[in-house]
Amino acid sequence: MSVTVAGQDLELYRRELTGYCYRMLGSAFEADDAVQETMLRAWKNADGFEGRSSVRSWMYKIATNVCLDALRGEKRRALPMDPSTVTPRRSRPSGNRSGSRS
Repeated sequence: MSVTVAGQDLELYRRELTGYCYRMLGSAFEADDAVQETMLRAWKNADGFEGRSSVRSWMYKIATNVCLDALRGEKRRALPMDPSTVTPRRSRPSGNRSGSRS
C-alpha cells in the first residue's frame, strides 16, 4: 500500500523539526540546514513512503538521521574558536623601523 505525500504536507512539520534539530545540533544555523536537508530527502523519497507509520514519525526519522550525519561530519570540520581563549600575539617592539640610527 502506497500513500501519497505532498510537499505541503511536509511543510506542516518544518517548525517543530527546526526545534528538534536545534536541540540535537545546538546551532540555529545548523538546525535550519538540517531541516532543509530533511525536507529534500523526504520530498525525494515521498513515493517510497508506505504509510506504515504517520508522516510525522517518518519525518522525525529522517531528521534524526540528518542530524546524526551532521554530528558525525563535525569531526571533519574545523570547530569554531572561542575568542576569549586565544592568547594575543606579542607585538613587535616599537622603534625606528627605517634602519637609520639617530
